[in-house]
Parts: sequence; structure tokens; C-alpha cells
Amino acid sequence: MPAVGIVGYNGREMTRAFLRMSQGTASCYHITDSQPLGPKVNVLIAAEASPVLTEIVPSLSSNDYLIVNADDKTIFPLLGQSEAKLITYGFNNRACITASSVTDDAVQVCIQRGFAGADGTEREPHEFSARATNGENSMSVLGAAAAWAVLNTN
Repeated sequence: MPAVGIVGYNGREMTRAFLRMSQGTASCYHITDSQPLGPKVNVLIAAEASPVLTEIVPSLSSNDYLIVNADDKTIFPLLGQSEAKLITYGFNNRACITASSVTDDAVQVCIQRGFAGADGTEREPHEFSARATNGENSMSVLGAAAAWAVLNTN
């Protein structure tokens, strides 16, 4: 079962959104600076720069994925420290995965550029809807949807 780790201020919210989307097909946990590192992750979502990233990012292999918030430029200096496949998300129009529209209860997610998913299958540019619940913010839903797109073949 793939393991997803999430670093960032809205990590708990993003974790709940991802677990809802994945319906138990992957494990997911929120990583904080004060929390000891858990199991090795296959997919790391960096929602914001954090000291713990300097420990995790270099340990990612070429088989892993590093999903970063393209709207937070402070993360970018860490990107050269990993062999992981890089996927960007955010409201920045250069992000690989962005939102084409946001409502109170959903984010219309847009994969702007294709990439190979964790199963080796190409994820072609397309849009899909990701539901938001319990007041989740759109950035949390978008980050969770990026990880879901990496792991899911649908």
C-alpha cells in the first residue's frame, strides 16, 4: 500500500481530504517538525517550506513523487536535493495540477500537463471534480487531489 506524507500548515485537513478520495487504498499522515518521522513515504506533499523537509526530501528515490505547492516559492531551493518525480500544484498557471473553478463544496481539478502515475500509466491532461467537506479550503483539496491523481488510474 502506498504511503503519502503531507508537510504543511493545513496537513491535517489535506490528510482527511486525501483519505476520503483514496477510500483506504493508501495510507496518509501529517508530518510536522515536532513529530518523529514515520514510515517511508512514496508520495510527499510539501504544502509549505518546513525544516523537516530537509530530512525527508533527500531520502526520496527516483520511484517516489514529490508534490509541491507551486505558489510557495520558499520550497523551490529544496527541489534539487531529490531524485523524486516532481509534480506541482496550486493556483499558479504554471502548476501541473491547478483548479479551473472552486465552489463551496468542490474544486474542479485540472491536470494541465500529462505525467506518468505511480502505476506507470500516463495521466493525460483532463479535469475532474474533487469534493470538499467540513469547510476544507480549496488548496487542501487541490493538494490531496494531486496525490490522488498520482496514485489513481481512474
